[in-house]
Amino acid sequence: MTTATGRFDLTSWDDETYDEAEGATLQRVRNTKSFEGGINGTSVADLLLAVAPQDSAAYVGIERVTAEIDGRKGTFVLRHSAYHDGTEGTMQVDVVPNSGTGDLHGLTGTLDIVRSDEGEHTYTFTYDLP
Repeated sequence: MTTATGRFDLTSWDDETYDEAEGATLQRVRNTKSFEGGINGTSVADLLLAVAPQDSAAYVGIERVTAEIDGRKGTFVLRHSAYHDGTEGTMQVDVVPNSGTGDLHGLTGTLDIVRSDEGEHTYTFTYDLP
């Protein structure tokens, strides 16, 4: 496995509340990102969010990344799953099997994201390319 690090900027965030009821508000989000570092490129993600009282939330999503990694260009898809119970949370982001195209065909891996208190996003991508 190879490890790449870098940062990304959220370049757009469009959300729509589609269900607002007791217990949780449900939203659809489309966002775009610009990556730099080990992943150089852009992405578009569609997310479903549930925002509950006491800072609890969860989301699932699918993100298509168009990028260059180690000089190899192509696209791949990431699957997101995360939740926060108001105190702590978990996040899993991994490459959808067999979603790589072009030079990224056969890509596998996981992406760890850290958001600083100032709102900056950094990532560590642990991956394998045949």
